[in-house]
Amino acid sequence: MDELKSASQFDDLPHKWVDVVVDYLRGFRNDTTDFNRPQLRPSVRHTYPAFVCGYSALIMAGALCNAYVLAIVARKRLYAADPVYVYVANLAVTGIVECVSVLPISLMVLLVQNWIFGRFLCFFLPMLQDVPTHVIMLTFLLMAIDRYKHLKHPNKMRLPPLACTFGCWIVAFCIVLPYPVYTAYLDLGVYIKVQFEGVGICAVNMADDMQDYLRSLFVLTYLIPLVSMGYLYSKMSDILRDLMNVPAVFYSQEITPSSGMPSRLNEVQSPVSDSDDEEIDGYKESKTQKYLISMIISYAVCLCPLMILRLAKLEVSETYENSRHFDLTFMICVWLAFVPTVTTPLLFVAWNSDSSTKDRIRSYFKRTKVTAEQATRTVSTEGLAARNSIYTVQESIPA
Repeated sequence: MDELKSASQFDDLPHKWVDVVVDYLRGFRNDTTDFNRPQLRPSVRHTYPAFVCGYSALIMAGALCNAYVLAIVARKRLYAADPVYVYVANLAVTGIVECVSVLPISLMVLLVQNWIFGRFLCFFLPMLQDVPTHVIMLTFLLMAIDRYKHLKHPNKMRLPPLACTFGCWIVAFCIVLPYPVYTAYLDLGVYIKVQFEGVGICAVNMADDMQDYLRSLFVLTYLIPLVSMGYLYSKMSDILRDLMNVPAVFYSQEITPSSGMPSRLNEVQSPVSDSDDEEIDGYKESKTQKYLISMIISYAVCLCPLMILRLAKLEVSETYENSRHFDLTFMICVWLAFVPTVTTPLLFVAWNSDSSTKDRIRSYFKRTKVTAEQATRTVSTEGLAARNSIYTVQESIPA
């Protein structure tokens, strides 16, 4: 390993790569001989089992929960009853993509010190990691726009949900197209013949010109959609409040004695409706809004640390000395960013569960709590009785 770090090894390297390669080699132990095999990062040598277990649990739970959502939407044909469920199905598909492809590859890259995944994955992985994030945010935004239009103008045609979901994927791919411009790959086997065949370095932001791109992504694909959704949902809350306070339809009939048929029909309509062609179920829409807002808040809160860390990472140069803090913090933030693959399906299940199912769940937890409290009181009573018996025995012993 020491001879690999000599200056003679770097004579043919491009000047901008010399410091990168030196810092890269410093991260390996001196007894490292086979660079073609995955080498565990020193910063996670003692903590990687916990990360593997945490990521594996998230992958399995997220894949199963999102598959269950797709099965419910398809089996009950919910997509035919309300276009919102088409967007929910798109969220489930995106969650499965994240759990099956993005999370396993991201975990492997975060744990392995040397880049052994080739040139193609070096350029494609950043795009693959960001596409589902943009799809989810665009889906939530289109869902809010569609519901606002429906509540404001119930008689007008709604947005085509299938075309909107396909559009989300197309726009997301267009957003990540600049990533290869800011990505660079160096094949070490070309310059260092010994032990480095098939090994490379995948680097991002070599020219320090990626900050503007990531800042624009943070504003355009995170802040602005969240602010827009907050505005739309506040407007929808006002509409639903008016709808719940004013009865949608009221009929009064007068019966003539001769014919026994109604002679007059008076109808009072809700002020938020443009026409009597379609009525809005205020209770159903309020329930839908409550769970959709919960999904958006959980997603935004879980994604926020990773978005901020990506901006901060561009301002602070990562070196061999501070790599441990970078690696551990980044792995925790990535795991947290994918937690909505589980929370979103759970909120969907709660949203579509009837009251009897929720009552059974509540009663189960209440019984569990009561049983635990009774067990605690029993143990406390037995302990008190044992202490009293010991005290009685001690008093009965003559001095």
